[in-house]
Amino acid sequence: MKRMWMAWCVGAVMFAASPAFAQWQMVSADGATKLNFGVLAQMQAEELQPVNTTDWQQNLFLRRFRVIVGGKVNDRISIFSETDAPNLGKGLSTGKKQDNTLLLQDAVVTYTVRSEFKVDAGMLLVPGSHNGLQSAASLLTPDYGPYSFLQSDSTQSKVGRDYGVLARGYLGDRHLEYRAGLFQGSRGTDARQPFRGAFRVAYYPFESDTGLFYAGTTLGKRRLWSIGAGGDVQRDYRTLSADVFVDQPVKGGDAFTFQADLTKYDGGEYFPALVEQTAILVEAGWFFHQAKVTPFVQYSIRDYKDAAKADESKMLGGLAWWDAGHKFNLKAAYAILSRDKADDGKQFVLQAQLFAY
Repeated sequence: MKRMWMAWCVGAVMFAASPAFAQWQMVSADGATKLNFGVLAQMQAEELQPVNTTDWQQNLFLRRFRVIVGGKVNDRISIFSETDAPNLGKGLSTGKKQDNTLLLQDAVVTYTVRSEFKVDAGMLLVPGSHNGLQSAASLLTPDYGPYSFLQSDSTQSKVGRDYGVLARGYLGDRHLEYRAGLFQGSRGTDARQPFRGAFRVAYYPFESDTGLFYAGTTLGKRRLWSIGAGGDVQRDYRTLSADVFVDQPVKGGDAFTFQADLTKYDGGEYFPALVEQTAILVEAGWFFHQAKVTPFVQYSIRDYKDAAKADESKMLGGLAWWDAGHKFNLKAAYAILSRDKADDGKQFVLQAQLFAY
C-alpha cells in the first residue's frame, strides 16, 4: 500500500502544472480544407486486489496514449482518425510489461448530405448503448463500465469498433437521432458469413448530441437529455440495449450528470462463448464549478441467465478535479469488486488526463 501511495504522489507531481492549450491545425490556402491534430494521454496508477485473492498488484502505466487527426476536406466530407497504445507498460501475468503496440483505433470518413442524413465509413464504433458510444476523453469516471463491450471478442471488434458503413441523421429539429449500419462482424471460414447489422435511436427533448462520439459530461456547458435504444445482430447473436442520459446545468454554475444503461447479451449458437446475460450500468456525479470538482459513483452488474454461473458487480466511487476541464484533469477512485460465493476484491485508481484537440 505504501508503494502505491508513492506512485500516486509521483503521478500527481508529474501533472501538477497544467499547460496552456492551443489547437494544432493546418488550413489550405483557400480555407476549404482543414486538418486538426491532437493527443489524448492518460497516465494511471493502480493498485488491484482481484476477487478471491489476498495479494495486491501495483501498476504505473499509460492507460491510453492516442494521436488524433481530424478535419474536413470540404463542406461535405470530413475525416477522423486516431491511434492508441492501450495499457502501455502495464504488468502482465507473464511477468513482462505491455509492449509498445500501436494500433489504429478509429478511421472514419463522413459524407454529409444534410443534418438529416450522413454516411460514416471505415473503422467506427458500432451503435449500441450510450456508454459504448462515449468519447474516452470526456468520461465522467476514469473509464467505461466494465461490461459495456462484452461483445467485442466474439464479434472480433476493437473496443466496440468494427469495419463497415453507417447511416446517421437527426430528424424533427434534431430531437430524434438514428444510426443504422452494416459491419464485418465475424466473417468465418472463407468470409462466407452474413454481415453484422446494428442500429440505434435516441430522443433528445432539449439539445442534441450530434457528434460521432457522445459526451460523457459537459461540466455544465450543455443541457443534454437522451432516451435511447440499440441493437446488434449477426446470425443468431443478439445484443439489445436501452439507456437514459442526463447532463443538466444547475442554477449557479454547478451541473448534474446521470446515466443508466441496460444491455442484454446473447451469443446464441454462433458465439457460444458469449453466454446469455444482462449488464446494468448506473453512474452519477455533481459538478461543483467553483472548486472544479465532481464526486462521482458508478455501479455495474453482470447477471448471467444460467444460475450456475457466478454473477459479478463493481461499485466505484471517487472524485474528479477538472483543472482545465477535459483538457487536463485528475481522477481518484476506489472500487469494490464482487462475485457470487467469492471474497470481494478492491481497486484504487489515480488517473491524470491530458487532452488537446
